[in-house]
Amino acid sequence: MRRFRIKPPLRLVAAAAIGTLSFGGVGYAASLGFSTNKLFAWSQTLTKGTCNQTSTTADDTYVQQLNPTSTAGGTATTLTISPIAATQDYAFIRFNLSGCSIPTTGGADSAVLTVNVRTAGADTISLFPVTSSWSSSTLTWNGVSGLTIGPTATGTFSASSTGAKTVTVTADVDNAIKAGNLWGWELRATSGVASVAVGAAENVTAANRPSMTLSYEK
Repeated sequence: MRRFRIKPPLRLVAAAAIGTLSFGGVGYAASLGFSTNKLFAWSQTLTKGTCNQTSTTADDTYVQQLNPTSTAGGTATTLTISPIAATQDYAFIRFNLSGCSIPTTGGADSAVLTVNVRTAGADTISLFPVTSSWSSSTLTWNGVSGLTIGPTATGTFSASSTGAKTVTVTADVDNAIKAGNLWGWELRATSGVASVAVGAAENVTAANRPSMTLSYEK
């Protein structure tokens, strides 16, 4: 009689990611895997990095409603922001992330923008993401209407006192890494009645210049 050997059933393997762990600054993506008769786990090392953006990687300017064709804000040492009707000023700040060498497969774990208020006023300053290109040497008040600016503020800070102010911009920078369509932020006074000023990249005091601290995952 001829005998037939019955082979074990083929095993199908699937994986479900359940989180990320971090040990001593090194991240591990933890996953669960299962087959027809086993439950097991594995891990993958994720490379972490940081990148500090300073005045050397920044471009900034401000535009004035009273001077709708002026580009003088691009060389100013402070950026004015004013909510006053018919004399509004908007500031623009961006950084060049190419020096961070982050692959498009990476992502931002955290990103914090810091500006330094030099002239205080009882205003709330809101940051709106800009997703179309601009340059401090050419941007004017009239040119702002041609930019693509998000309708929702990324964050706000109070300009009621001088000194460093921080805004978390992680979601915007993460999108910039993955989609490459962030051109900084428009800073606009969304409440208040005073004209305020923040330090520009051209400010003679380094601590007064805009900066951004980025922690990312490759």
